[in-house]
This record gives sequence, structure tokens and C-alpha cells, in this order.
Amino acid sequence: MKNSLRLSAPLAVVAFGLIIVVLFCFVLYWGVQRSELEELSRQEMALRSEIEQLEIIGNWTLEYVKIDKAVDFLSEKKLSEEARRRLTEQLWQISHTYSIDPLMILAVVAQESHGNPNARGRMQSGAFSGALGLMQIKLETAQKMAWRFGLRVNSEEDLLKPEVNVTVGTAYLIRLIGKYGNWKEALVAYNLGHSAVDRLLERGQPLPMRYYERVISKYKRLVNRSFL
Repeated sequence: MKNSLRLSAPLAVVAFGLIIVVLFCFVLYWGVQRSELEELSRQEMALRSEIEQLEIIGNWTLEYVKIDKAVDFLSEKKLSEEARRRLTEQLWQISHTYSIDPLMILAVVAQESHGNPNARGRMQSGAFSGALGLMQIKLETAQKMAWRFGLRVNSEEDLLKPEVNVTVGTAYLIRLIGKYGNWKEALVAYNLGHSAVDRLLERGQPLPMRYYERVISKYKRLVNRSFL
């Protein structure tokens, strides 16, 4: 009995030692596994981020191509490759900066000038109205709007540059949307002038909707063409 008790103490020590070794190995193994899992998790997050970036770039590319094809369609080859590129880039930038659909801007272009960058507006008498370019902007209005985009509009010739014309025209349209809070009244004001629209609204008179309806019709046509 005494011998067995003497033997059990060393066995207990050995057993305890084995337990310690097993625990150490387990902790070491788990530490390695955890480190590997964390590394895999980091790699997965990095890969997911890269995929998301690629998706964003892919969407941007598709948007750019859509705008470029719509511009080419509306201008009917009236723009040089360089002028079309500059206009497309400007429309893409404006659409992202101000969250405005570029096809809506192009619908206004279609209504105002039929995509002709050299268009000059005429009154019913045939006299020059002062409206110029793709969005038929007058020099005085353009000069008021240009500073928002860091542009200088010194002469009527500047307004015949497609990217300048669309930039100041869109700035004016955005200002009208901010004033009226909706596309309908903003587009009517773009056509008639905001003073005329203000007078009609003050008197409770209905606004003429023909211009608005034509722009929306052109917008729907551009959307339905899908250009991709």
C-alpha cells in the first residue's frame, strides 16, 4: 500500500506535466490558428474592398459610356472627338457632384438646340434673341452662373464651347430647382424666365406645361434608348 502511494505521487506529477504540455500545445495551436484566421479575414476584407472598388469603377465607366453615346446621338456628329470628350467628362462630373441625371440635362439640350453647339436663338420676328449654344444660354445669365464652377465667360464665343455652355446652363437649372423645389416649375422657369413664373404663381394662374412635357418626352426617349 505504501509502495503504491509512493508511486502515485510521481505519476500525478507526470500526469500534471502532460496536462500542462497538452494545454500549452493547444494554446499554441489555437494561437496559430487564430493568427491564420485573422490573416484570412484581413485578406477577405481587402479582396472585398477591391471588388467593391472595381464595381464602382465599372459603374462609372458604364455611366461615362452612356453619356458619351447620348452626346454623340444628340449632336449628330456635329462635335469633334475632342469636344465630345470634354463635354462627356463635364457632364459626368456635374452628374456626380450635384446628383443630377445627365440624361435630363441632355433632354434640355435636345429641346433647346437639337444638339447643335453653334445654335443661336431667334425670336418670332427672326431677330437674334441672345440665347446661344447647346442649352441656349444668354451671356448675362452665363456670367452670373460661371463663377460657381470657377469659369470665366467673357464673350458669346465662350458660350459656343459645348462644355462651358452645358456647365453654366446646368448651374442655372440647378439654381431654379433649388428655388422652386421641383423639376416642373424649374423647367418652365428655364424656358419662360423665373420672373414670369413667379408672377403666374403669385396670381394663382396655371403654368404653361408644353415645354416641360417636351423635355420629359425627350428624357424618356433617351432613357429608353439605353445606349449600352
